This record gives sequence, C-alpha cells and structure tokens, in this order.
Amino acid sequence: MSPIWAGKVSLLYIMKSKPFIIAEIIKKSLVGELSNEEKTVLENWINLTDENKKLYNSFKQSHKVKDDLEFLRSIDVNQAWNNLEKKQNSTQKVENNFNLKIWIPLIASCFILCFYIFYFKESAIQPDTKIIAIQSNIHKNDVNPASNEAVLILDDGNTLDLTTVHSDSIGTNIKLKNDQLEYVKGMTSEVAMKYNTLIVPKGGYYKIELSDGSKVWLNAMSKLKFPELFSSGERRVDLEGEAYFEISKDANRPFIVHTEGTDVKVLGTHFNVDAYGSVVRTTLKEGKVEVASASRTMILKPGEFCESSDGYLKKGFADLDRDLAWYNNEFYFKKDNLQSILNQLSNWYNVEVQFNKAVNKNKMITGSISRDVKLSQVLEMIEYVSDIKFKIDGNKLIVNNK
Repeated sequence: MSPIWAGKVSLLYIMKSKPFIIAEIIKKSLVGELSNEEKTVLENWINLTDENKKLYNSFKQSHKVKDDLEFLRSIDVNQAWNNLEKKQNSTQKVENNFNLKIWIPLIASCFILCFYIFYFKESAIQPDTKIIAIQSNIHKNDVNPASNEAVLILDDGNTLDLTTVHSDSIGTNIKLKNDQLEYVKGMTSEVAMKYNTLIVPKGGYYKIELSDGSKVWLNAMSKLKFPELFSSGERRVDLEGEAYFEISKDANRPFIVHTEGTDVKVLGTHFNVDAYGSVVRTTLKEGKVEVASASRTMILKPGEFCESSDGYLKKGFADLDRDLAWYNNEFYFKKDNLQSILNQLSNWYNVEVQFNKAVNKNKMITGSISRDVKLSQVLEMIEYVSDIKFKIDGNKLIVNNK
C-alpha cells in the first residue's frame, strides 16, 4: 500500500492537506488503475457534494479522455506537482476554515496539470487559470492569438489587405462572405488563366472557397496560388506553408496540390499538407490521395501519412489529433521538442523567439491547449511542467532556464 494511504487517513485531511491527491485519483480512475483504498476515497469524495459529482462527470464524459488514455499515461505528473507546490509555498497560506468553493477549482487546476491542459477549453474549468496563474513577466506584455488576416494578390498585380476590405464584392469572380474568400463557381476555357495568390502572415489564418467548391484552411505563414477559375482539365494549386483541404469530387478533373518537390493528387477527399520545411508531410483524413515525388508515388488510405524529402517517400500511420490539431484550433504536443513548439507559437502569436544559450532546445513537452487563449496562458502551462521560464519583451519571447 502506498504511504499516502497507510493507516486511517480521513478524506477531509486529504482534501485539506494535499488536494492534488484527488486529482491523481481521478486520473487513475480514468485509466483503470485505482486500488481498493483509492476507489473508496473517490466514491466518498464524489458523494460529498453535487459540485464534486459534476466536476468528475465533466472529466469522465470528455471525448478527449477516451481518445487519449495512452497520452495521459505518458505524462510526468510529479514534475507538474513539484512546480505547483513551489508556487503554493511561495504564496499566502490558506486559512484553517476550509472553503469548498476555492478547493474545487484548485482540484480542477491540479487535474489540468495531470492532463497537461487536455481539457483547457471553453468549459467550467477554464476559470482555474486564475487560481494557478503565475505572477511573472509573462503577463506584462501579453499577446493575443492569431486573427483572421490575409493579403490577396490579384492576377493584375493589385494587392488587397482582406482585413480592411469592406465591400462584399472584390471582383467579377471573388466575394467576401463571413470573413472568408469565396470564388464564383464555374470553369474557364481560356488558355491563359488568371491566377491569384493568398498570403497569410505570422499571427494570421484564413479560409477560402475555390471556384470548384473546394475549401481550404490556411495556417499562419502560408501561401496559396490558385486560378480564379479552373479549366476543364486538372485543378492545380501551389502551396507554401500548411493548409487543410476539403476537395469537391470531380472524377474528370483531379485536384493537385503542388509543393516544393511534391505533388498530392486527389479526386475528392479531406487531407492536410504541411510544407513549412524541407520535409513535406501529407496526412489523409478521408478518401484517397496519391503522393508523388520525383519518380516515386504512394497511395494513402485514411489515417495514413506520407513524408517527402529529396525525392524519397515514407508513409505510416498518422496521429490525426496531432497532425490536424491546428485545423481543430488546438496546440497538441506529444513529446515534441521545445524548438518545434516555440516555432508554432512564434507563427501563431507573431513573436520572435530568443533562446538563452543554456536552454536545451530538444527538451520534450507533452500537452494540449486551445489556440484561442493568450500567449501567457500557453507559456504558464509549459512553465508548470518544465524547468523553462519565459519573458515577453515587446515582440520577443525570451526563453531561459528557471
């Protein structure tokens, strides 16, 4: 038996002295690892108040819990707890009169740490950040998340800032509808087609509906070149950066996404293409695609990915939660190194990252959080579960060891 449970330890003592113990019990109940003693404590705690019951059910019914039990098992909860206790010890001691309304959010906060922010979205536990917020330089110069922002370069060279355009109609074939571009449906028989280029900067994102009805979501730091009207032959676009595609079916006109050295060919499907770096990663959610690079081709089935680099192709089973996280409006890190994580934050929040030389850029972090939150909230969670400390100085994000 664990020393925590040795002897007759009252539930009230557990709640007062080590509230995060309940958080650990809740986590263990969700992954089926409860001892008999822990099961008794959990049942007593659930039955103690209606608030406890509602809180437990909110975790138990979350679709993320079922999908990511293995993710939970990979978490180093001790690191998070150690950091939490340091913060608690540095703050004013809690009064002897136990306040249930304060304790319940604290339990949720601890559980969020166990979860590495898995349930940190629009929900009853979102206010918990007020309980565990770090008072540091992070908040002094906070940064808002990315916004609906892009520039459209027309075929004639004219440039339109889509955040300042107020007219619904931009041109003969282009309209603005619900803060997104929508092209009039149709085809062209012209030999010289008119091409537009949509550029999404750092700190932006954008959605566009092409003239064939296909929909494209562009991530920050991305560029899409496409014809105003597709011809009767193939439908072809050029991509730099990252985009998620929902392609309208047309058996007579294959849709081709061209990136540096790679072509992704489809007839009608949903897929993601990450072409930020030298390795192009295509992840298929629905349908079937053909990935071609140099003289090689590969067919992908739903749930598979293909990576292309220097003419070589490699495929395997994809982690859709991870590969499509940005499209689902999440940051999702699964043993990702600090450098790659901060690259994402740099693009999304439009900040420049500055590392102290002593910082280990290959440090692995696991966690998930909504992309709608301010930069400080993401940094707080990383600080809690690591030995990293951040400071926002203007548009610079300075990274140090604690």
